[in-house]
Formats: sequence, structure tokens, C-alpha cells
Amino acid sequence: MRRVVAFLAAVVATYITAVIAYTQLNLGALIALGMPVDAGVRLEATLHDLLGMTPIYLPVVVVALLLGFAVSTVVIRFVPQLRRLGFIVGGFVALMTVEFALGLLMGTHPLAVTRTTVGWLSQCIAGAIGGYVFTLVQPAPQR
Repeated sequence: MRRVVAFLAAVVATYITAVIAYTQLNLGALIALGMPVDAGVRLEATLHDLLGMTPIYLPVVVVALLLGFAVSTVVIRFVPQLRRLGFIVGGFVALMTVEFALGLLMGTHPLAVTRTTVGWLSQCIAGAIGGYVFTLVQPAPQR
């Protein structure tokens, strides 16, 4: 049960981090175009995206982390001392791979922000944060 809770915590951390980064980078692009964006707009846009992207992006995050953490679990069996790093890298690579794969399948990146290096890295880092949260909630078994 604790593994499920850890996974759900990782998904929530990844999703929230990814969406906040997405929103703020998009707002930064608007500012660069000369649009005024105050703190109220930032908060409203962030809350809107957190709720609005749930049916589309949250399932993507779930599948990506399921696959990424499954691969990480296999690798960690051979190097258990690198467990935390393994899940951090697994989360990073999971989001990196899903963004890349969706871009190939759709002919373009479904998240506009991932068309830039900073935007793409923001999503990958969100996955890494999810991996870190997973290890915090599900510590390594004692041997």
C-alpha cells in the first residue's frame, strides 16, 4: 500500500511541477511580447491550467511514471545503493521520453512549451522531482 501512496505522491508532485512550469513559461512568453502579467494573472492562469490540463496531461504523467519507475526498479536491483538516484533519473527520462514520443506521434509537441529546450527540460525536471518524492514516501527496505 505504501508503494501506491508513494507513486500517487510522485504523480501529484510531477503533475503540479510540470503544469506550474508550463504556465509560467507561457506567461513569460507573453511578457516578452509586451503583455502585462501581474501576480493575480499568474495565480489565476496557474489554477486554471492545474484544473484544465488534468484530463489530458495527468494520464500522460501517470503512464510515463509507471513505465519509468518500472524500468528504474529493474535497474536498481543491480545497484540498490543508487536507489534514490535511480528513481530521480527514471522520472526525468520518463517525462523526456513521453514528450519525445508524443512529438513524433503527433508531428509536433502537444505541449507548446516543450518546443523550447527550457520548456522541455522543465517537464523532465518535473519527472525527476516526482522520482525524488517517490523515494521520500517509499524509503528503501531495510536489509
